[in-house]
Amino acid sequence: ELDFHSVGYRPTPVDGFPIIGRAQSVSGLYVAVMHSGITLAPAVGLFAAREILDDARDPLLEPYGLGRFT
Repeated sequence: ELDFHSVGYRPTPVDGFPIIGRAQSVSGLYVAVMHSGITLAPAVGLFAAREILDDARDPLLEPYGLGRFT
């Protein structure tokens, strides 16, 4: 009889949408959490690199900031 089973859990935001951007409360922390990481990785990597290196946040990322949960 099986009384416990687990498979690797994926971090998934409560609203189901990605979280991409700086964590304002922790200096130097950049967050990129999403269910579809494999398909979105190239675009998210590009957007994240631009924001981290050049402080240039793409307007497309605005709805996906961590601040939407505060």
